[in-house]
Amino acid sequence: MDTPFKVLFCQPEYEPTTGLTMDKEILITNFVQDEIALYKMTDDEVPEVVENKRLTLSFSCDDEEARLYMDGLDIVPAKYLEGDSAPYLAPTEIPILLYDTPNKKDKLNPIHSDGYYPFIPGYYRIKVIIGGKSYFSWLKVKPKQITEEQWVSMRNDIEETLHGLAQDLIHKNASLGINSEIPIPLHILRKLYIIKKDFSKWVTALKDIQTNPRMRIRKEYNLSPRDKTGIIDAESIRYYARHPESRDYIYQPKNVRSYDLVENQWMQKIIKFIAKEMNELLEYLEKHKEKVNKEIKREKYFHHNEHAQVRLKSKVLDELTKYERFVKRVRSDCLLVLQEEWMTEVKETTPMSIPHSLNLDPRYRRLFSLYRVLKSEDVSISLDSSYDYYWKRTDLLYEIWGFLQLINGLQHESIGFEVVKGWIFDVNSNSKSVQVPFLEPGTTIEFKRGNTKLNLFYDETLPFKKEATTLKKPIFTNSNRNRPDARIDLYESEEYIGTIMFDFKYRPLRFVWDSAKLKGSNKTDTMQQLISYRDNIYSPFLYRHEDEIHWQNLRPVHEVWAIYPSHEDNNSPKNPLDDYRVRLMELTPLGNQDLFYQSIEEAIQKVIDAY
Repeated sequence: MDTPFKVLFCQPEYEPTTGLTMDKEILITNFVQDEIALYKMTDDEVPEVVENKRLTLSFSCDDEEARLYMDGLDIVPAKYLEGDSAPYLAPTEIPILLYDTPNKKDKLNPIHSDGYYPFIPGYYRIKVIIGGKSYFSWLKVKPKQITEEQWVSMRNDIEETLHGLAQDLIHKNASLGINSEIPIPLHILRKLYIIKKDFSKWVTALKDIQTNPRMRIRKEYNLSPRDKTGIIDAESIRYYARHPESRDYIYQPKNVRSYDLVENQWMQKIIKFIAKEMNELLEYLEKHKEKVNKEIKREKYFHHNEHAQVRLKSKVLDELTKYERFVKRVRSDCLLVLQEEWMTEVKETTPMSIPHSLNLDPRYRRLFSLYRVLKSEDVSISLDSSYDYYWKRTDLLYEIWGFLQLINGLQHESIGFEVVKGWIFDVNSNSKSVQVPFLEPGTTIEFKRGNTKLNLFYDETLPFKKEATTLKKPIFTNSNRNRPDARIDLYESEEYIGTIMFDFKYRPLRFVWDSAKLKGSNKTDTMQQLISYRDNIYSPFLYRHEDEIHWQNLRPVHEVWAIYPSHEDNNSPKNPLDDYRVRLMELTPLGNQDLFYQSIEEAIQKVIDAY
């Protein structure tokens, strides 16, 4: 579309025919004014640049009030940008250097010669505001192969984690435990849940049917010697009239019980179906027990019996054995009913109708209801459609992925918190369809471990006034940097004792924290943001039972975490944890998370120890 502005990127490209390297212009032309349309753009509509190559940006417009926002601009020194909470670029004919090789100076365009930002592979959103209208587009940074694997795996990991959380929710509600070391497939889990839910009620109905099934009294006629007294009815007289030769015998009726009713045919079908399902479950559980036993033997070969992995897998084996014992009991109860004498009278057929009596008798109704649920389609898990719009926002993708790692980390065996409520954990998992809700700003998840409680917040905006705080949301700020990606508020016996802040930075470490820029006004916006989260947060609820302590003099934020992925440019700067309470934490898809889990527990314990 035609736009009243021009956004141009330049990047050198080698020309094999001439042997020269020339600047290639990447002009952004595919702007849209509907943000939803932005997320529907296909890959072939998105201009591309290559990572780790010199990159400049030119933004020109006749309207001096125009603004250009772009993911990653916050790393540029603030003196070259406008705005505080959301830095933007004003129109300028001078190209802005976004990235160049380290220590290389651009003599022709000295602006930002000290601001190198190697854009990590992914999609970067561009937003231009002019005359009250907004225009949106993308720039894609093409990755190297190894980084591309991590990039692709991040979305897959998010989807798998969200599905896993939904599955764990069903585990929990089914009282089946939530150990996911060897996850039980959803279709198997669903059957276990259905069978175990209201087990005592339907098995009581089953045993009552076993001893007292529905039956009908019917007459059976037999010829009996006349000298034996017995009942004579109209049918006996009609028989005698038709068969005078049988005058020495009486066609005599006898009342007998009949169990071959349609409702009992249904019971036979239902009980056999349940028994068959239990056999399939047992087959599955047996295979997985064998698998876990082999893994335990392998772990014991390298570790002692009390090693964490051995204990974890032994716990899984115990759970599988518990499930197996339960399923065997269900199968045994079914087989006992099928072996009853009255059941042998019931014809093995597929009933063509559902008799009214099947719904009138509560015992039969309960078993039929169980059968219908088991026969229905498997439960499905879907993601809220809002996730579709965020897969291309690589920075947000990393942010969501990182938040999910926090959820998993808090529940890790080495930390030991359990979810109480919040977000997906409030979803009704009893229905056939479970939709994972979108991770909306302000989402809160509550965890508990003994007397310690914590609230994990996602992307919540902090208030600016003390009056806007509550015990459940106890902090406020006097800074415009008031929207951390995540935070943990900790409580001990319902008393607020401190906070840990988290920000996810999808960029190399030296563009998150550079110790050489701590002096004067050289701090980047990112560094100022992290320091502000520590220095400019207050709470009137901190240690509220200690009246002699003035809350104004206390800092409730114990640590601020800057979480970033691995990158070939990452170095090891001086740790700012002691001086600024900023913890630098590398967290990468496909990477080992042990240090991440260990550091979470360490940070939480520091808050508790301070209390």
